[in-house]
Amino acid sequence: MAKAVRTENRKFLLLDANVVAGYYLPEALSSTKARDPIKIIIESVSNLGRPDIFLYIPSLCIPEVFSVFAKYHLATWDNHIKKVLPRGLTKNKYQKIRKQFRDDIRNGALLQPVELTQYHIQATNLISPVDANFEHYRTRSNKKKRRPKKMMGAADHTIIGMGIQLSKIHGRDNFAIVTADNRLADILTKATSVNRNTAKRIGLIETANELDLDYGPNIYPDVINLAKITKGELAAFFQAWPLPASPPTGKPLSKLTLSDAKLLSDLRKKRHIGRDRLPYTQDFEIICHEFERLKGHLVDRHAVWTTLSNYEKNPKKKKKKSKK
Repeated sequence: MAKAVRTENRKFLLLDANVVAGYYLPEALSSTKARDPIKIIIESVSNLGRPDIFLYIPSLCIPEVFSVFAKYHLATWDNHIKKVLPRGLTKNKYQKIRKQFRDDIRNGALLQPVELTQYHIQATNLISPVDANFEHYRTRSNKKKRRPKKMMGAADHTIIGMGIQLSKIHGRDNFAIVTADNRLADILTKATSVNRNTAKRIGLIETANELDLDYGPNIYPDVINLAKITKGELAAFFQAWPLPASPPTGKPLSKLTLSDAKLLSDLRKKRHIGRDRLPYTQDFEIICHEFERLKGHLVDRHAVWTTLSNYEKNPKKKKKKSKK
């Protein structure tokens, strides 16, 4: 099998149905914490704030998203809908979000559908045995209330199977599955910690070999669980958080923060060029443009140089402790 070609300097996200439906209809996303992050991500991409982020949606999730819209419009008898959206989804809003979603997936305008392949089906054998073998997501803290001992559905296994291939193509550091499903996220994370003896017993190593993968934790994609993730973790993955809502505009920034300085330093190191060689070079401009893209603000070049220079001469400098 030919080796996959990696693409650099981009982020690729595979969106689960729950966060996609929750973007168009926030009330449908049970995790209120996840509502703002998915809105920030999708609107930043849509408005070209972060054109380097590419959004995938599993094709099998598309009818699921449409069914969520229909449920909130028509199943007004449902007790959950009565609670979160007492008047239901009006006809006008229902038609509007259906059309918007349809437009966004047409020809990959915003969300690129990923069609199911034989590779994805085979890759489910790297997650379904983990899901079946471990009672990893079963009991609540309250012993009187227990989760049913139920595995994930085939759709969730398939989403992870797609993620395994996309992670291989784009590189694990550049790719993640985005969800608000705690069980999917937890079991996928569990898969990265299975010891080799167990992996051999339940067939993971054999399946990995069949898929031209060198078995280990890195064959599994990263997962961003918007129901639990912190702003710091989002910033670590995207290099800045929140994501810019539009391309860089306005007056160039002349005052930069400590986090800005760290980002500039990381960008310099990524280009493997010494600090003293930066002034008046194309590399310096590339770093500035990359910073502007990530932060969504134009930046003064003199401020970049002085901030970067001061930070790297004393990167461990701590902020003054506030008086108690």
